[in-house]
Amino acid sequence: MRDSFPNESPTLKRVLRKLAGSFWVRVVVSAGLLALVATRIDFSNALHSLAEGEWAWFALAVLALLLASALASFRWHLYLQACDVDRSWRRALSAYFLGVFTSNFLPSQVGGDVLRALVVGRQGTRVRSFATVVIDRASALVCLIAVAWAFVAADPGAVPRSLLLALAIVSALFMVFVSAVLGADKASSRLRRFLPARLQPATAETLVAVRASFRGAVLAKTLLLGVVFQALGVAAAWSIGHSIGLPIATSALVTSLPLVVLLSFLPFSIGGLGIREGGFVLLLGRAGVGATDAAVFSLLNGFAFALASLPGSIALLRGEMPRKTPSST
Repeated sequence: MRDSFPNESPTLKRVLRKLAGSFWVRVVVSAGLLALVATRIDFSNALHSLAEGEWAWFALAVLALLLASALASFRWHLYLQACDVDRSWRRALSAYFLGVFTSNFLPSQVGGDVLRALVVGRQGTRVRSFATVVIDRASALVCLIAVAWAFVAADPGAVPRSLLLALAIVSALFMVFVSAVLGADKASSRLRRFLPARLQPATAETLVAVRASFRGAVLAKTLLLGVVFQALGVAAAWSIGHSIGLPIATSALVTSLPLVVLLSFLPFSIGGLGIREGGFVLLLGRAGVGATDAAVFSLLNGFAFALASLPGSIALLRGEMPRKTPSST
């Protein structure tokens, strides 16, 4: 009996990996989480909030998100240029909106990021292209965390301690992550000796991208643009909240944003659907917002992002999807 356990473990791991990557499992997870959130919603109040909503503010939020995506594509293009991935900003803009658009329909938000890397990457630059997407995402989240702390500093009394603690933990984890990346870069020559030969070229290309992206001029420009990009996202969230009269201090709302963004990246649902709603209900509830208001805000937020991603459908119709997934770097 004991001899069978070593053979069962790999089988169990394969089953778990298959379930985690299954589209239909993610559909079930999203539906289940939405159903759970629905049990806490007063639908008559939700419909009243929507009927009485100030939709000019919602339209302003969509416009802010459109501008934010255009700015984000330019910011990403700076990383592509620094890493010698030779693409024009127009190409980066098209790829970025295509990625945002497909993120609303693929099993996770990561799918859109992979797609935009495939669109701009070509033979010899694909690893660096993927690396720029990861760097872009990670640095954008760092900027959002910084913006959240700025709002906390401006109005600390309005933010519940539980949200402050969660933000502090996330901030500390990201500091550890950045330190680890920088440490790995400095020790790269020693670390690569312990890697399998087939991984060494990709590792070297990734480190090239990290070094190029962390150069002083590139880092200063991208962080500044990242703060402006996240400020537009915060303005959009505030506008959506204002459109339905969300009863929450701005600093508390902004503090919840990086936490929900992180939760939505978990690859267990369709585009973060269900996880995002549950996250807002949980986190905004700490600031005294009812489940109904939090859920309506979350759904409107997702709808605004979907509308702002519509320019990506143009790139899709123009056939800018990669014809096949490359098998090598």
